[in-house]
Amino acid sequence: MTEATAPTDPKALIDRAMAENRLAHALLIHGQNLSTVERFAIELSARLLHVQAHGDELEEKLFRHPDVFTLRPSKKSRIISVDDTREAIRKIQHSPQAGDRKVAIIFEVDRFNTSAANAFLKTLEEPPLNTTILLLTTRPHSLLPTIRSRCQLFRLPTAAHTFDDPSAQAWLESYQTWLADLLTGGPGGKQSIPHFIIGAYALVERFSAIIQALGKETWKAQSKNLPEDMKDDERIALESRISISIRQDFLAAMENATDALARKKLFEDATVPQKLVETVDALENATNLLRLNMKTETVLESYLLRALRIWTAK
Repeated sequence: MTEATAPTDPKALIDRAMAENRLAHALLIHGQNLSTVERFAIELSARLLHVQAHGDELEEKLFRHPDVFTLRPSKKSRIISVDDTREAIRKIQHSPQAGDRKVAIIFEVDRFNTSAANAFLKTLEEPPLNTTILLLTTRPHSLLPTIRSRCQLFRLPTAAHTFDDPSAQAWLESYQTWLADLLTGGPGGKQSIPHFIIGAYALVERFSAIIQALGKETWKAQSKNLPEDMKDDERIALESRISISIRQDFLAAMENATDALARKKLFEDATVPQKLVETVDALENATNLLRLNMKTETVLESYLLRALRIWTAK
């Protein structure tokens, strides 16, 4: 199916499809921010099942609904196994208990292993009656083409990546200052390369502390609304995903901060546009490495040292 880009109000496209009774049996909902994708899916599920609630109460009430089924990655490897997939498929074959529709939510569908993906493909080919399947991901193109082709793709608009946390904002300001100093104080300038390397390691240490604190705070809030029957392996995977998601968003905020600095320095140094391109490329590589569960400190250290070489080059 063709991909649909959500309009200014993301609910409008869904509203139209529901009103015209042509909502697909499977929706692949994706966007750059997984939390935004998941929140949209939760609100959509509540509308489909006529669940009335707001805020955290909505999530808690929805996950207790007898016609809501979820499938998530499990363990530290954060993989959706074929056994868990088959169990979920078995559950959604049953008739609705509280109404005329069921909803199945597949969190981080890109975490399917090959066997699980193939097992789930059969369900998409022969979907259960009166069932809407929501597949959630930030990486739609990592899925099997045969899975994507059997879903209505729904892309949420990209929002600016910002952090309200004061320590995160302070870190981003320090990062911008570090880049600016690299540009003006490199070889031949006032500062030495060792000085900048020390600054990079200081940024790494602060970054790790902020991510850890934000992760604990987010997990504390989200863990209150999890399904009571969620497996321990799924809880471990979810807690790990929260930290990974925060890191990904932080890197996106770093890209915005880098772009903002480059715009300020654009007319001061003719090399800035090329430096920006190379830096963004390095950030994207760091983001991909984090998706592979590589150690945060190692990834950020590698990126900052790469940025140091880029921004001190003459």
